[in-house]
This record gives sequence, structure tokens and C-alpha cells, in this order.
Amino acid sequence: MSVLYYRRLSTAGQWENAGRLFFCFILLYSACLPVGRALERRAEMGHEKKRLWHRWQRRITWRTLAVYAAFGVLVWFSHPSIVSFVAGTVIIGIGESIRLWAAGHLQKNAQVTTTGPYAHVKNPLYLGSLLIMAGFGVMTQVYWLLVVGVVVFVIYYAPYKKRRESDRLRERFGRTWTEYDQAVPDYLPRLRPYAHRGAARWRWFFVADNSEDGMAVGILVAVVLVGVRWWALAP
Repeated sequence: MSVLYYRRLSTAGQWENAGRLFFCFILLYSACLPVGRALERRAEMGHEKKRLWHRWQRRITWRTLAVYAAFGVLVWFSHPSIVSFVAGTVIIGIGESIRLWAAGHLQKNAQVTTTGPYAHVKNPLYLGSLLIMAGFGVMTQVYWLLVVGVVVFVIYYAPYKKRRESDRLRERFGRTWTEYDQAVPDYLPRLRPYAHRGAARWRWFFVADNSEDGMAVGILVAVVLVGVRWWALAP
């Protein structure tokens, strides 16, 4: 009888110890789980930060720096009026809308983009840039900088980009690019869209991938700064 009782006590003690071990394991797991998740989130954030940093590094080029420098010069020399500010804002808004529309369709080096504004004009990004430049010229009333920009664009930039990009696209896409190049005008949009245009839709992903979101933010900041200068100079 005493032996049986001792065995029962021993078995009960083993189950009790097992229960204690299981309880300790649950406590330890519960304590480590948030730590593990925090470490995972930290690692994911590290990868995300690296990805964003590489993305911003890709955006910071001599061209973007030149654009921001030009905005700074415009703001510094600007002497806007209420009429010039409103008129310039409208022109800039139209130009940036065209650029956002185009950037949402553009898939660089993947295909000949023929949807959106590309069905009406071959270089909608450049057309939008010209309108933005004209808008800032009107807004700030710094017309000499506008004239310089247009001359540089017409005489040097546009012919250089057309020659370089046309050769590259012709080599990459062959007849598809040649037919599109011959059918669609460079800078003056036509009402009738390109007959063999695709069916792709506008996507914000392409806007970000083409760095147009950063350009839009920079333009918005420049407009706000010109508005602040107009307010400061107002009698």
C-alpha cells in the first residue's frame, strides 16, 4: 500500500514538474516573441531604408541638382505680382499634369510606350517641362531666364536627346519604334491618337519609378516659395 502510494506521489510530482516546465516555456516564449518580432521589424526596416536610400541616390543626379538650382535662382530674382503668380500657377499646373500623366505610363527600356499622352505626342515629358519653365517665367517675371532656357532647349537639348534616344530605341525595338516615330509628332500633340497604341493604364508605381513624384514636390515647393516672396514684397 505504501509502495503504491509512493508511486502515485512520484507520478504526481513528475506531472507537476512537467507542468511547471511547460508553464516556464510558455512564459519564456511569450517574452521572446515580441523581441523576435521587433528584431524582424528592425531588419525589415533596415532593408527598406537601404532600398529607399538607393532609390534617392538614383534620383540625385546633376540634372535634378541643376533643376533645383534653377528654381533657387528663380525664387531669388523673382518679383511676382498677383496676376503673374496666378497665371504662372495655371501654366505650371498644366505642365506638371502632363508630366504626371506621362510618367504614369512610361516603362523605360521595357517597351515602346504608346498609351496616355504618348498616343498623341512623342515627348510629353519635355512638353510638360517647357510649359513648367514658361509658367515659372511668367510667375516670377524673370523673362531673361525663360528666354535662355528655351534657347538652350531648342538649340542643344532637344536635338541631342532626339538623336541619342531615337538611335537607342530603334536599336532596341526595331520596327515597332520606327513606325511609332514616323506616325507621332515630337512636341505638337495631335488630337487623333496613335492607331496601334497599347491598352496599358496609368499607374502610380510608374510615376514613382520615373522619379516624377520628387519632381512634383520640388515644383510645389518652388511655387510656395515664390508665393511667400510675393507676399513679402507686396505693399
